[in-house]
Amino acid sequence: MIGKLVVAALVGAFGGLLGGALLGFGESILVTWASAAADEYWLFLFSVIAYGVFAAAFGIGAALIWQLIRRGRAGDFEVAQIGAGLGFLPIALFVTRYHVNKRIFKEQLDFASGSGLLAHVLILLGVGLAALVIVGLVRVLYRRMGRLGPALGFGIAAGLSVLIGLTVGGGGEGAPQRAASGAKTLPNVVLIIADTLRWDVVKERASQSPQGGFARLRGDGVAFDRAQSQASWTRPSVASILTSQYPSTHGTVHKMDFMSDRVLTLAETLQDAGYWTAGVTTNINVAPIFNLSQGFGEFAYLEPSFYFGATDSAAKLVIYKTLRTLRERFFADRVYYEHFYQDGAVVNEHVEKWLSEKPPEPFFLFLHYMDPHDPYFEVPYNGHGVARVMNPSPAPERVEELRSLYLQGVRYLDEELGKTLDQLNGANFYDDSVVVFTSDHGEEFFEHEGWWHGTSLYQEQLHVPMVVKLPSQAQAGGERLDPMRSIDIGPTILGVAGVSVPASFQGVDVFDGKVEEPLVAEEDLEGNRLFSIRDGNWKLIIANQGNPRGLAPVELYDLGVDPGEQKNLAASNRQKVSELETKLRAMLPSGTF
Repeated sequence: MIGKLVVAALVGAFGGLLGGALLGFGESILVTWASAAADEYWLFLFSVIAYGVFAAAFGIGAALIWQLIRRGRAGDFEVAQIGAGLGFLPIALFVTRYHVNKRIFKEQLDFASGSGLLAHVLILLGVGLAALVIVGLVRVLYRRMGRLGPALGFGIAAGLSVLIGLTVGGGGEGAPQRAASGAKTLPNVVLIIADTLRWDVVKERASQSPQGGFARLRGDGVAFDRAQSQASWTRPSVASILTSQYPSTHGTVHKMDFMSDRVLTLAETLQDAGYWTAGVTTNINVAPIFNLSQGFGEFAYLEPSFYFGATDSAAKLVIYKTLRTLRERFFADRVYYEHFYQDGAVVNEHVEKWLSEKPPEPFFLFLHYMDPHDPYFEVPYNGHGVARVMNPSPAPERVEELRSLYLQGVRYLDEELGKTLDQLNGANFYDDSVVVFTSDHGEEFFEHEGWWHGTSLYQEQLHVPMVVKLPSQAQAGGERLDPMRSIDIGPTILGVAGVSVPASFQGVDVFDGKVEEPLVAEEDLEGNRLFSIRDGNWKLIIANQGNPRGLAPVELYDLGVDPGEQKNLAASNRQKVSELETKLRAMLPSGTF
């Protein structure tokens, strides 16, 4: 009996290897098809091996159980089919449901609803049919090649994956051919985005540290202290900055979305005007695979140190995301930034090298710093930090601890931003350049019983720092309390540079006109579909019924007397709710909500 179990385990493993490899190949094709062009495609090999190993483990278990049930009478041919089918089935169900939820139901797949129940039935039928096809393939391979047939099939899949990884890619062909043809009189432009940076902490830090980057920019530029983001997580917000369009217009809204080539970007507009365009980011949400590099002559994504031998492209696979979450949540007692992103010092090393190579002028340089995004680290780094993936819902009594760690990241960013300005100044680019500094969104510290960002549209999420330093420090030290939006950054830069603003841009040049309220923001993340509109001191927030965050469907606040948005006036002021909702509908594309 022992011998039969050993053989069953071996045969079941081979069957599972093949089933997992085919699943991995299928998901790699889906991810590649549903993404912008990548620089490398090693996700095929990673997925074939990773899914193959896990499906082999399921296949071994299924084969052993089946052989025990059959009391050792099951033949190799029978066991191989069991291992292949049951090795593939549970993993395929998990992966398929993940993609259906994210791509079709926009993270709102509810088993209890009619559509949700139907979707789960169809998922089960579809995956079951795929399992039968794989079983049939194993039958054919086994009959022709014996026990090693499925293993050979796995080897072919792995070999094909290596071939794809070696020969297919969207970039990495070497240094770009730099050339700019614009008039030398045009100013250079530097756009700096700090991820997850609240307005209030920047204002406080600037007053405490006059030598830091925040204070220096505020002293040399014009600070807009009523600036608002158009979304509360990175990809739609940065897309709005780069396109001067609301999220519902540019369409880069959900986790699986990438920016369409049809959308005109700030980089493309400056490129057409003769600018050399270059970008540097450390946030995967702004990586080329999501096409936010559109219009840049050179674009550097400073990727983290991925776990398990994965690459940038493999980071989009369900198996990588799952393994990473499990590792961080249950097997990591120390947290290091390089596993999540590259920090400000690494960005500045890249910037210093770029500047030393004498880039063509005029240039547009886009810099995206991840600091102080979570994980919140103790600085200097010692391995202590708090990450969302490890602590999705911290206890309320940890507010001061997490905020203190966050502020250490803010201090670190302030210091690194100062070094960025020094680099620009040392290369004789600072004085005559337009420098815009902002954030994509803020961060929550349980002000509304929530953490992190992306699931609400309260002011702690939307109120962002905004400073525009003009050439020769014109209007230095200015502070404006009229509103500015993230979508106004592009038109303002173009206005200062003397470049025509495209008709598709929805923002305005704040030095040539005034932003007319109301101010609008949108969000659709993790099942929370939200809209907000602010008109004067009145602010309305609309949320989808039954949202996972537990937000009220309608919230109305008078920010003049309640800046912390603690007293919901919707029930007692239905006329104001109706008025603001009408204005909101008029500002967004038809059918948005």
